[in-house]
Amino acid sequence: MKILIAEPDTNRQRQLRTILSSLGHKSAEIETANDNKTAQSLTRKKRFEIMFASHCPDEGMDGVQIVKDMRSGSNKSLPIVLFSTQMDRDLVLMAHQIGASGCLGYPFTVSDVEEVLTKVFKKGA
Repeated sequence: MKILIAEPDTNRQRQLRTILSSLGHKSAEIETANDNKTAQSLTRKKRFEIMFASHCPDEGMDGVQIVKDMRSGSNKSLPIVLFSTQMDRDLVLMAHQIGASGCLGYPFTVSDVEEVLTKVFKKGA
């Protein structure tokens, strides 16, 4: 499964990559982007089956904007899981309103990621 992690912090990238690998996803199939522009560029060049988009505007990564851009562009059906250290009820509601496929509060566990993957791909089935 081709996975894109859009996250500016390399430690959080590594943690999510490790969790995904522990769930059986091959490291070679997981790519990362450090900012919105790179994430969008990668999705235009390659086909991903899911994107994990960080929402931390103060670090240059606006996951809400990524979801909006993807839903109005050519990647309308790409599942996008929005995650944030500040995941609250308002952000979850907004994420679903703009078309996010799922949400995760950071820090998350292996079971949190597994659960969101299961829900996202059940919806898409």
